[in-house]
Amino acid sequence: MPRWELLGRVEKPARYLGGEPGAVIKDPARVRLNLALAFPEIYEIAMSHLGIKVLYEHLAGRPDVAAERVFCPWLDLMGIMETEGEAPWSLESGRALGDFDVIGFSLQYELTYTNLLMMLRLAGVPARREERGPEHPVVIVGGPCMVNPEPLADFLDLAVVGEAEELLDPLMDLLIQAKDEAWPRERLYREALNIEGIYAPALFQPEYRQGRLRQIKPLDPEHPKVHRRIVADMAAHQPPHRTILPTVTPVHDRLGVELARGCTRGCRFCQAGFIYRPVRERPAQQVYEAALAGLGGGLEELALLSLSTSDYTCIEPLAAALMDALEPRRISLSLPSLRMDSLGEELINQIKRVRKTGFTLAPEAGSERLRAAINKNLSEEQIISTARTVYGLGWNLVKLYFMLGLPTETDEDILAIGRLASLVAGEAKSAGRGRGKKPVVNASLGLFVPKPHTPFQWEGQIGLEESLRRLKLAKENLGDRRIKAKWNDAKTSIIEGVLSRGDRRLGAVLLRAVELGCRFDGWSEHLDYDAWLAALADQGLSLDDYLRPREQDEVLPWEHIDTGVSKKFLWAEREKSLLGQSTADCRRGRCLDCGVCDHKVIKPRLCPEAALPSPPAAPGGEGERLDWRFRLEKTGPARYLGHLEMMRLLERTIRAAGIELAYTQGFHPHALVKTAAALPTGVESLVEVLEVSTLRSYDPDRLAAQVNELLPPGLRLADGRPGRPGEKLIDPPVAVYRITPSAPLDPERLEAFHRADQWTMLRVSPKGSREIDLQAAVRQVALEGGELLLAVGSSGGRPKPVEVLAHVFGLSPEEAAAARALKVEAREDNQA
Repeated sequence: MPRWELLGRVEKPARYLGGEPGAVIKDPARVRLNLALAFPEIYEIAMSHLGIKVLYEHLAGRPDVAAERVFCPWLDLMGIMETEGEAPWSLESGRALGDFDVIGFSLQYELTYTNLLMMLRLAGVPARREERGPEHPVVIVGGPCMVNPEPLADFLDLAVVGEAEELLDPLMDLLIQAKDEAWPRERLYREALNIEGIYAPALFQPEYRQGRLRQIKPLDPEHPKVHRRIVADMAAHQPPHRTILPTVTPVHDRLGVELARGCTRGCRFCQAGFIYRPVRERPAQQVYEAALAGLGGGLEELALLSLSTSDYTCIEPLAAALMDALEPRRISLSLPSLRMDSLGEELINQIKRVRKTGFTLAPEAGSERLRAAINKNLSEEQIISTARTVYGLGWNLVKLYFMLGLPTETDEDILAIGRLASLVAGEAKSAGRGRGKKPVVNASLGLFVPKPHTPFQWEGQIGLEESLRRLKLAKENLGDRRIKAKWNDAKTSIIEGVLSRGDRRLGAVLLRAVELGCRFDGWSEHLDYDAWLAALADQGLSLDDYLRPREQDEVLPWEHIDTGVSKKFLWAEREKSLLGQSTADCRRGRCLDCGVCDHKVIKPRLCPEAALPSPPAAPGGEGERLDWRFRLEKTGPARYLGHLEMMRLLERTIRAAGIELAYTQGFHPHALVKTAAALPTGVESLVEVLEVSTLRSYDPDRLAAQVNELLPPGLRLADGRPGRPGEKLIDPPVAVYRITPSAPLDPERLEAFHRADQWTMLRVSPKGSREIDLQAAVRQVALEGGELLLAVGSSGGRPKPVEVLAHVFGLSPEEAAAARALKVEAREDNQA
């Protein structure tokens, strides 16, 4: 079956179209290596990830490497692919995943491991490394999960440990040489170990004694450990600012610019705080320039990203300068990952300039005793004072994040969560906020998972029964009507805990879990907990093998992965946690000798104070509004864009083309780009009408040409003209389609339809059910050769082409969706 016919049968076909404005297509004649940048999650999540953008932009500069994005299909398309024998394909060229030279997966979350294996299975690539031949791609994995790569070790040719910017080019050169010279994989593994940050699992052999790991034996004595690759100076690498305008709204629909890497606050539960050390800040000027360059691509929001954004040395002058530049352009600024003890009122006032939706604070624990144990050094007064300031500046909602199951936690600590949340909610009343029935605090309850390379890597994780008990206790004490509670799924956290600290024996468990149907395990509604228990039992393993505490001298599965922070330092931090002792931030203070820095090349680097430039000239302002009319063509793959997806893409593409759009007035202004009606998803058209309002005059043909150069295949503006005085944007009541069916249509069914006085169908939608009389709605229907000519009116509910094919001609939903329906005319209703 042609690939495009599959998309008519899935929920969000736009996820798989590609062709987005800003995507990079390489000249095949110059390409020597085809690399799939694979992400084992759906488009909306994958397109939110900064790491993919870093890799994509870096490799865009190499004409000899075609780096193309391949994301995990959702369950509906995944099932169709299994049945039809279709592989996931790239968004750039449509190349099947199994046809790439290299598949490079980015792993951010352990519960995507089964998705990775499913993507290989759909691609026809053997999961186990030893079963792959020279005709199969090399499989490489990177991302934070690779600080413990052992659960996936049987499936990997290579893994990237640490930061990729400075190892990408040497690795690409090596892979090209290996391909050109047809190296056996064993040679590739040995040569790759010479690149710092590259791990070859085949060259490390775990050994067990009585079910416990005894050692991880290096088979190459010259490389007993793998050292995390660290970018010493962030200023040496420009942040990515290439804007790919997404076809489906990502979870984080914005331009993200990285302020800094690393955090030395020392929160003992936080893996990122230890595996990304030391703190390395970008110069403010570099951040400012990258932000303005990237926002020329049409997005409406900028996010300044780091593990602790408010700790960035130059955050207040940078935020002020960016807001001065962005506010006139109606672009908002978001600052995630703010710490209460580094939030100045000036910074809060800059955030206030943008929007006041929710303000997030993360105490992590309810009591000061437990916060001291985890080194989250926040007093109750700091938390309450910050909430008081936030509510006082106009926010109506504060979000609080807590964890349950932390080491040394008692029921008193859990009860303290409700008390603290109520105190925060009380500040809303004092500030005169939160009147009415809406909550003023969202309290989110997570479950603690001990992570490798943290002081708590030796701790046990609470089991399912105890997790549910603590969640129940916490929820019962969040009964204040001003507080809304949310919580993580306990079963999901337990499987995450198994995979986080797992060893190589979990490879067989993962394969069995996939056989038992495990997919999208991070989505709690799709986690099959019993299947995971069965997969563990099939290998003679249990949850307790992985949730249990570890001994100090026990060999851990990630012993051979050196992140820079010493095991001695981590154990000392664990001991201090038991005593409730804090550890200071070494950012500006004395070195704590954690082991990461050599104080020559690898060392903390803070942003030097710098004068930022005056903002660039703003757009022309609120000039006279001018309206333009275009004929909009939506054909080929673009027919699978939903109406809202298409309109968002059009608006952003018009902005990216440099067109100064007019906006509505009011609290939430939006661009004046609109069509007369929504075209059904899957239907093509040559006759849609698009109205665009601008703040200055343009030549309509030139405007269309500028926009068309950026639009994805199948979307096109044509026949532009100025709007006429008093002209209204009205959809004519009759739509005429030419339909090419995917299966022969029965003339006798058409004759029966013509003879009938009434022909009803039931339309079921999320809004409810509605009965439509097709006899009353259809103005014309006739078979002309192999095509169907169909004209439908709007009175009584305009039927869609797929509905006529299904209810008049009896086609199955799959056959009806596979038909090509082209709207060729919109006209007045002569029968009205």
